[in-house]
Formats: sequence, C-alpha cells, structure tokens
Amino acid sequence: MNEKRKFNCKAEDVPAVAGYLIQRVQADLSDFTDITIAFDDPFLTQFQSKTSQCNQLVVSDVLTQEIKTITRQITEKSKTLRLSLNKMDIYLGMADGQMTVDADAMGTKKIRTSISSGNSEGIVANTRHLMQGVSSNMAVLQTKGLKPALVSSITALTDEIETLGNDQNFKTTERNRHTDENIGIYNELWDMVTLTLETGRAIYRGVDATKLNDYTLTSILKRLNAEGGAAAAPKAEATKA
Repeated sequence: MNEKRKFNCKAEDVPAVAGYLIQRVQADLSDFTDITIAFDDPFLTQFQSKTSQCNQLVVSDVLTQEIKTITRQITEKSKTLRLSLNKMDIYLGMADGQMTVDADAMGTKKIRTSISSGNSEGIVANTRHLMQGVSSNMAVLQTKGLKPALVSSITALTDEIETLGNDQNFKTTERNRHTDENIGIYNELWDMVTLTLETGRAIYRGVDATKLNDYTLTSILKRLNAEGGAAAAPKAEATKA
C-alpha cells in the first residue's frame, strides 16, 4: 500500500472525531457560513456520508471485537495472577534471607507493574523469572508452607496469558493490515476533519476559548476517550438519523 496515513490517531478515532465535529459545525453553522461557503449543505452531507462509511469499516472489523475479547481475557487472568502473587509474597517474605536471592529480587513487583500497564509480554517474562527463582529455592519455600498447587496455578496462568498475548499480537497485526487496505477512505474523511478543525480554530482563536477547544484535536480526543472513545461516533450518527 503506497498511500500513507494522514492522521496520527487510531483509525477508529477518525469517524468518532468527524461525528463530533459535524455536531459542532451544525451548532455553529452561522459562524462558519459568515466566513466561507465551503461548509454548505453538500459538504455537510458528504461529511456525514463519509463518516458513516468509515464507521461501517470500524463496526464491521471483526478483528477489533476479537482483540477486545482477548484483552478482556488477559485482564481477567492477570487479576487472578495478582491474587496468587499476594500468596507467593507471604512465602517469599518468610523465606527472605534464607534463599539464594533477596525476596525483592524475585520480581513480584515487576509483575504487578506489567499487570497494571496491560503488558502481557512483561507479565510473562517477569513471571517466568519469578518461577525460576521459586524453583531454585523450592526446598526452603516449602518449609514456609508453599504448596505445589500454587506453583502450578501461577505457571498455568502464565502459559495462558502468553498464548492469549501471542494471539492478540497476531490479530492486531491483521487489523492494522485491514486498516491499511482502507486507508484511502479514512484519509478522505481526515481531509474534511482537518478543514473543519483549521476553520474552527481560525474563527474562534482569541474570540471564544471554549469553542476553540471544540475544534482542537487533542481536546476532542480527550473528551471522546472520557465518554467512551470511538463508540461515541455511531451514537452521534444515530441521533442525526
């Protein structure tokens, strides 16, 4: 694909931003038409049509839904792993000073950090490191009450998270390829978004700070993320219909 993306945000954010801007332009239409005839009915109709087209690309992207499902599964298993780490920390603390390494060096904190950031690769790598340390110090840890069931549970969770993470990475790559195949459509909509953003900022810069934010991309993305991200766009289209 020779055509490059004109936007830096996620592809699914493009129609969400466009849907938001269409609503703002309709509310501020008199200000826009006082400045330029570019925002006439044919333009707004085309803007809405192209937004709907891109929304269909997002909604019909089965891979996006599959990735969300995998991410949810990783999150659930990571929560279970975190609970198991709480138990493991008890045994590590009791055995501290009697193991080949200090308890802090076993890496449970790093695992929790990876869990908090949603980094499945980090979860797997750091948990593997932990279990190597546990294996090397199994004799002393068992005297503190460590049971084979906990070791097996942590190992199984790690294997499952690794498998899910690999599947997530594969599907993400495939989704990006799917997006690239449709990049021209997203770029066409982004051209309309850019024109609207630039015009809106030119109209309200130094005049109305609140409305200026309505046409500032970073502000729009923050607002959409707070309201549920790209899901806001189909809702806006349904309202217009």
